[in-house]
Amino acid sequence: MSTINQKIFKVHSWLGLFNGIWLLLLGITGSLLVFTPSLDKWINKDILSVQAQEKRLPIDSLYKIVRAKYPLAMGTTITDFPKEKTDCISFRIYVEDSTRAWGHWDGMYYMDLNPYNGKILREGDYRNMRPSLLQWSAVFHWNLQMGNIGVLIVTIAGILLFINLITGIIVYRKYFFRALMFRAPVKWKNWRTGTSGLHRYIGVWSLLFNLLIFYSGLQMTWLSLSKDYYKKPAPLQYNNAPYASIDQMMDSVQKIYPGFQPKYFYIPFSKLLVDGVNLGTASEMGWIPGTPSIVPLSNSHVDFDVNTGKVMASINANDELKSKNLWAKFNYIAYSFHAGTFAGTFSRVLYVIVGLAPAFLSISGFMLWWRRSKKKQRISKKQNT
Repeated sequence: MSTINQKIFKVHSWLGLFNGIWLLLLGITGSLLVFTPSLDKWINKDILSVQAQEKRLPIDSLYKIVRAKYPLAMGTTITDFPKEKTDCISFRIYVEDSTRAWGHWDGMYYMDLNPYNGKILREGDYRNMRPSLLQWSAVFHWNLQMGNIGVLIVTIAGILLFINLITGIIVYRKYFFRALMFRAPVKWKNWRTGTSGLHRYIGVWSLLFNLLIFYSGLQMTWLSLSKDYYKKPAPLQYNNAPYASIDQMMDSVQKIYPGFQPKYFYIPFSKLLVDGVNLGTASEMGWIPGTPSIVPLSNSHVDFDVNTGKVMASINANDELKSKNLWAKFNYIAYSFHAGTFAGTFSRVLYVIVGLAPAFLSISGFMLWWRRSKKKQRISKKQNT
């Protein structure tokens, strides 16, 4: 290796070790996150399954139970609508408390209800492993359970991963296309040659995946690089005026987009005041029939004035996609690449398998570099003696 290549290789190796620690944790939690809804229902079947009855309660009644339990919350999102007669309904509650420790102002809670009688089946704080490790791991994937600082750490780790990918391309540029075309055989003479060959192949074939994960993840966390991200939140002003019927809002969505499949429904409790005007809106997000699966499931939405039920805006993801240029289209669908939803179950399974590849690359790469360094030290020592 030339001196420059040696330095790049050293940077690539050390970054690989550092990234390996984070990527192993993020890879495991990310793999869990891909299947969290179905895993949660399977693991907690005894808790979350309900006895089917003739008629469910109106969503208006269920949301009022949540609001009564968390009156000081910013708002709540229905995260899981019942699909089967034995399914519960799930809410996520957002609490902003400026009296908490710095960087931990935003809190999230979850609540699962029996849709027939409103009984609380399970509730908890996303920061606690009990009663649900899966819900805890979802937030760990986002911010390492460290609030705003955790988001910053994840963002920096993502940037270091990108540097690691670039240095890896430079170091293994001679093997890149050979590995891509399966023309660089793996030699199994010993653990080093075998590991080296696997490292190159997995690195090349997971390169596009890692770049997509890096870019789409950065889209969600880049604001953590701004100082405004760490400003103490202003006291909330709550919306105490009578609310319109959420059930009627959902009926309105079906009239606007027949066959609309709801994914989320956000209901604000606090006011978002801009020049004295309350812009806090309720929003139903979901999928319109005919939308390509590569488009995130919540990109289509209808927004309402939460007090009057008046439609404020309606967004059709199909129309949005058609109106954008190629680069804007990519950014519009980028979240699908991060969440693994672009090809249904196939892409989710693929992400579980490939999601741990960066951790393997980091550990195997560092082992190879460490052995090479020790070998150079032995040779240097012999030459000096």
